[in-house]
Amino acid sequence: MSAAAKHLTPVTLELGGKCPAVVDSLSSSWDLEVAVKRIMVGKYGTCAGQACIAVYYVLVENRYCLKLVELMKVWIKKMFGEVPQHSNSIARIVNEKHFFRLKNLLTDQKVLKSVVYGGSVDEENLFIEPTILVNPPLDAAIMSDEIFGPLLPIITLDKIEDSVNFINSMPKPLALYVFTKNKTLQNRMISETSSGSLMFNDSMLQYAADTLPFGGVGESGFGMYHGKFSFDTFSHHKGIVRRSYLTDFWYRYPPWTLNKFQLLEVSYNYDYLGLLLVLLGLKRPSKHKIMPC
Repeated sequence: MSAAAKHLTPVTLELGGKCPAVVDSLSSSWDLEVAVKRIMVGKYGTCAGQACIAVYYVLVENRYCLKLVELMKVWIKKMFGEVPQHSNSIARIVNEKHFFRLKNLLTDQKVLKSVVYGGSVDEENLFIEPTILVNPPLDAAIMSDEIFGPLLPIITLDKIEDSVNFINSMPKPLALYVFTKNKTLQNRMISETSSGSLMFNDSMLQYAADTLPFGGVGESGFGMYHGKFSFDTFSHHKGIVRRSYLTDFWYRYPPWTLNKFQLLEVSYNYDYLGLLLVLLGLKRPSKHKIMPC
């Protein structure tokens, strides 16, 4: 292996994101409005969605979908005006290649039927209007490819708890945004999902905190960086051990006997009671055969 490369350098790899936002049934209208604003800026306000940690899709219960969409429409207009193309607050698509990639995602006949807001495109100016889609086909490219643009699919669920299984059925996200005050749901998201980072009740801000590690997991990358985590990633943590000559364990040396194996086993497991029982001849031999290295 040493002949393969002159220098072996540690690496961290961030592969981009399919970052969902889960919106629970927030009882307070203020909480819901704040959640919508934070999702809108986490989707359209950040380079028109052309960011690895931009919101990729939204999960919400069926009964709250209409209310969520209507509030999103209100805040798109408040943030970007009645004609977003005339606004200086939303980016254009970075180049023609990505413009046509996004246009193809949007003009898929099965996907077009799910557009409930926006959808206009301007090829000359590389502009795509902030667009909301409700329940596009899950097998469509818009749900399998990375969007990286101002197209926001909303997927409805019977109950918000189903979001855990839905997230786990998709590639592991670079970031997961969960808008809920439900502690049980929060704990389930922590323990039952896997993502590069997890943020409750906001979006994007985890990237700005250099006291937090940033990086992906599974399909979204490996390793971590930012702040001291960057230093640690490219550093070697060398273990240093010092021993005294005053004590030694006679049973660590050959010739091997069953008694020595027992003593090694209990010592390795820090089983002090077991050590005493073996020394007194009161502990039965282990069922597992232990061989010295």
